[in-house]
Amino acid sequence: MGNIPKMGPRNDHINDPAYDRAAVDLPGLKFLGQRQLKFLDAWARDWSGDVMKVALSQTAFCGAVHMHGGGKSRLLADLDCNGWPQSGRNRALTLLRAARATHLCGDQHLAVVVKHGIEGYRDGPMAFTSPALVNTIYGRWWWPKDEKTGGGDAINSSLPWVGDYEDGLGNKITMFAYANPEHLNMKTLREDSSRENRGDGYGIVRFNKKTGETVFECWPRFSDMNRGKSGQFLGWPIRFNVTENDGRNAVAHLKPVSLPVPNAVVELTDTKTGELIYCYRAKGETFKAPVYKNGNYTLKAGKDKPTQVLLENVPVTAK
Repeated sequence: MGNIPKMGPRNDHINDPAYDRAAVDLPGLKFLGQRQLKFLDAWARDWSGDVMKVALSQTAFCGAVHMHGGGKSRLLADLDCNGWPQSGRNRALTLLRAARATHLCGDQHLAVVVKHGIEGYRDGPMAFTSPALVNTIYGRWWWPKDEKTGGGDAINSSLPWVGDYEDGLGNKITMFAYANPEHLNMKTLREDSSRENRGDGYGIVRFNKKTGETVFECWPRFSDMNRGKSGQFLGWPIRFNVTENDGRNAVAHLKPVSLPVPNAVVELTDTKTGELIYCYRAKGETFKAPVYKNGNYTLKAGKDKPTQVLLENVPVTAK
């Protein structure tokens, strides 16, 4: 934190109108160290006994919060998150996306579901930040200053502020759901006897390994379970398929290949750089590999690890 000039009332709070987002993405700052990046790369390529992957982190890879501690404390950016340094954040998300991994985290007080953007909106994995178990001391709120719905394709939600946004660090995020405390004053919130409107509670995630469906549930701490699903916070549950954790659009496909075993693990790498493009368990006995930009690619496959070369150094020159 000492590398970043103070731009607000606290070292991690930024409200200086002259704030430059690049000022917190300095050379030498590390989001993950080389050992962690190496681990993620190896983890993404090893599917021993796995059909879906999940990544857990302490805190969120974005700053999906506008107000802190009360309705009068609006920040331009909050460094109390893992949304910076931004280049490191994007590198970590690129590896999660390669494995189609769902991201689960906490620490932000406020429950949200976002779809991360890396190069563009909605091209990264889905992420669920669970709510605080007790939220009567320091609340947080997702509350865009212009109170407008975000951009991009419309999201079917009962909540108003969903869609494509940039967080205060310039990261692209797509908001799907948020569980704001009802009152903007913490004293009023503590004194409210209903106890279901504090924004505190817990999350449940359900994974269907046969279909790939993932369900995020978010429940108030004092919810009435007799109400069933309607007892959850407004905007939940959120359903999506594991394939949606990679939102890139293919520019071309490699020729179809027969897999060495049904439902094999497939791995696509950039032949020149060795960069992992993706590695996941395919369905069926054949595979037609999507590619997302021009280059030369190598496709491997195997039962649990991609050990057999199926296509090597194949050029792609899509128009």
